[in-house]
Amino acid sequence: MTNHDNRPHSEQKRARPSRRTLLAGAGATAVAAVTGVAAASSASADGFHYPKVRPGLVHYDDVLLLKSWLQANKYKPTIGSRFKVAYYDPQTQQLVKHFQARCRLKTDMIVGPKTWCALIVRTAGRQKLRRGMSTNDVQLLQLALNARFDSGLKADVKFGAATEREVRRYQRMVGLKVDGVVGTRTWERLADGR
Repeated sequence: MTNHDNRPHSEQKRARPSRRTLLAGAGATAVAAVTGVAAASSASADGFHYPKVRPGLVHYDDVLLLKSWLQANKYKPTIGSRFKVAYYDPQTQQLVKHFQARCRLKTDMIVGPKTWCALIVRTAGRQKLRRGMSTNDVQLLQLALNARFDSGLKADVKFGAATEREVRRYQRMVGLKVDGVVGTRTWERLADGR
């Protein structure tokens, strides 16, 4: 199919991703589905790109990815259904600042590992997860653990031995009961970026 739209790529309409789109292909596929481009070369072990987005820098693909996750978290006041602004504009910075405050994160408008982790976890359905389960929430958990401390998990929706090991490591790190089960308290701690 030929693109007959002669406007610059940054001005062409982009469809707003649904929660289902974000959940269905959370690895490198999600980056392509959400932003319309392949992940950058600095992807983590799960294939998902966790860029550091900060005011004053232009990150075209990274900003579109950030805006998609903000939309999945119901932050739409200035974004709407169109990705017209492909740089980290003041409106998006304020949305990030509000999101960071809501999550009790440092409100510096810099989107780093803790902010990515909170964006991902707050998209999850937060069901109780344990070894042997296979759901989209497991995939989001794996993405969140990778964003939080680069655990190297493959985001494959399967809660296996490696995922359980990383959950236990995280629970130990933040002072929770170490049982390898992701219940309410573990989800809350991940969502708060701790």
